[in-house]
Amino acid sequence: MPTQPRIVADKRENRSGVPTLLRSKGIQVEHQVLAVGDYVVASNYVVERKAVHDFVGSLFSGRLFDQLKRLSDSYEEPIIVVEGDLATTLQELPNPRSVWGAIASLALDHRAHLFFTGDRGETADLLYVLAHRATRGDVKPLIYHKARARTTEELRLNILASLPGIGPILAERLLAHFGTLRKALAASAAELSMVEGVGRAKAEEIARVLDSPHTGGSHEASQAKLRE
Repeated sequence: MPTQPRIVADKRENRSGVPTLLRSKGIQVEHQVLAVGDYVVASNYVVERKAVHDFVGSLFSGRLFDQLKRLSDSYEEPIIVVEGDLATTLQELPNPRSVWGAIASLALDHRAHLFFTGDRGETADLLYVLAHRATRGDVKPLIYHKARARTTEELRLNILASLPGIGPILAERLLAHFGTLRKALAASAAELSMVEGVGRAKAEEIARVLDSPHTGGSHEASQAKLRE
């Protein structure tokens, strides 16, 4: 007996109308509050749906690269669906090639699967295809978290990219400037500010975070709760 295709949708996606369209196509939709992503298909596909303007804005801010890291840490196949008229949005930008450069980095350097859809109907069609594709193989639990093996270079860059105001590009500059991760993390605010694109404000914020003492509040709260 064939397995009915099933997708887990984040509860906040209800207002998009995509889950309703999926149900009309015969997909079983389960709603949860997802820690990462907007949709989970089978055990290995996680989908982040972005309206085109949000997608472009998150590229420039570096937020999308942070989201992609969380997706990749939890699932084998991170998928980003960009919904809307990308061509018109690019025409409004002074330098559209910078967006294509970031898109290339997402796909080639960070191994994200990128799909572009015109509207929510096309997004639902794509999710429908992914759900049916997933049912061809063994069905595994939908929600799980899997730490993906990383190279030493990736680990170094990810650690630096997690610092405030530092994305993948500045992480590479920091590593190239200081030579090792230890030297980059041990650098003073003045030394950090000498790296192109970091600046004094970011350098001081990084130094503040690195120098802040651990209060132990979270651990103590957890232990107190266990003793209750």
